[in-house]
Amino acid sequence: MFQPMGRRRSMRIPLALALSFGMCLLGLAWGPARAHAAAPTRRASGRPQHAASKIVPSEVSLTPALAAPGAAVTMPPVGLSVEYPTMVQDLGTGSCPPSALTAELLRLGSPPLELAGVSQDFTAPDGAVSGQPTSWEAATLYPLSATFWSQLQCLLSAAKDPLTVGLNVRTGNLSWATQMVAKAQSAAANGLSFSLGNEPDLYGLPNYSSLDKPQAGEEAAEANLYLQLVSYLRPAVGSAPLIGPELSRPARWRYVLSHVVEQLHAQTVGVHLYPLTDCRSPREVTTGGLLSSQVADAPERLSWVVSAAQAAGLPAIISEANSASCGGLAGVSDSPAAAVWAVRFVLSALKTGFREVRFHFAGDPYDPFVVRGGAVLTRPLESALVALNQWLPVGSSLRTVPRVRELVASAVAQPGGGTVLILDNERARARPVVLRNAHSVHVAILSPAHAGLVTETLIARGRLKLSIAPNTLLAVSTVP
Repeated sequence: MFQPMGRRRSMRIPLALALSFGMCLLGLAWGPARAHAAAPTRRASGRPQHAASKIVPSEVSLTPALAAPGAAVTMPPVGLSVEYPTMVQDLGTGSCPPSALTAELLRLGSPPLELAGVSQDFTAPDGAVSGQPTSWEAATLYPLSATFWSQLQCLLSAAKDPLTVGLNVRTGNLSWATQMVAKAQSAAANGLSFSLGNEPDLYGLPNYSSLDKPQAGEEAAEANLYLQLVSYLRPAVGSAPLIGPELSRPARWRYVLSHVVEQLHAQTVGVHLYPLTDCRSPREVTTGGLLSSQVADAPERLSWVVSAAQAAGLPAIISEANSASCGGLAGVSDSPAAAVWAVRFVLSALKTGFREVRFHFAGDPYDPFVVRGGAVLTRPLESALVALNQWLPVGSSLRTVPRVRELVASAVAQPGGGTVLILDNERARARPVVLRNAHSVHVAILSPAHAGLVTETLIARGRLKLSIAPNTLLAVSTVP
């Protein structure tokens, strides 16, 4: 009964039969809402009394009213951010990359692909470095191979992804930047933009200990340093679109961000956001923490970035994100819980006003998939990215459905007239829900207990009772 995404099996289930299925779907039960009673307690009289009575089900009516206007989806909601060495490894050694990689990008909906990350400010074009390095800076450079851009062109032509190329600002070599731009233009087949430097709010720091203690005037000094570097390299990009400034901790530049965006002449405001970190305190990265509402709603804390971008007439995106900075943590970032978190995080970002979230790849546990030889090995996070780009195609709108008892409900009005209702049980116990006006519906389930997206088609007679397991997402799709 468990089907991978895209291979759904339609089942005509009379409601009476459906009620007998029990827990036949992962995280979901059909049937009357059952009371979830706590252990009995005793009154002073000594007679037992149940501490909790019957749980009242949530109710949602599947009517055209769900498709009321909301936040407009104007970009693919999910993109990819990839370190240069990771992309080199994934492209392989042939003239074209493994066909499995192309197939995976198509499965993800040909999402925007950005070459970025910390390696961006260490990457040199092919042929730029020769002989033995004569300095520490030269020794830490990452030169691209002569075949890199032709391999990438082969991938992008087949997979149809738009490309963003991150340029090295740390070295500040104008001829290198000009060469990289020319090579990128030869490789891009579906749109091209650039990013100047990675996390420039860290450039001026003598060490990382001051991250949590910015000094007075420090942000202005950092911003001015970055803008000086950008002004030198900006001619290499010409009139091509720019994304930036790719800040590590946007709050550090809160009062100079608008000025930086204006001087950068960016077309898209891009910032980074990792709700957890494995850099210094890995004990903070837990499954429970990842599933917390505070972590899921982290984009809301950057609503001021959206406001600043809108004041400049620009879209804002989270151009690099994942569960925990410094690569994530094995057992958490590569667990099924990461998929549940990712859907919550992207929905929060879109409702906050961000147009897109790009998930980072660095050869670490938080990568949504890895390429090994000619094969692509997916992790649970990948299923969330597939689902999001299918549920939220460009042209959709997204809104929060009010007054749904103890569930977070989001409605997606799709451009073809279909509707997707996403029900999120953030609680530690199962929640019953009644879907009214339910006839033929497709359901998809993401659970922290099992990997993958489970999908089924259900036929009901106007009223469908379900139970959503703890920390589980249920998406109900209807067609016009």
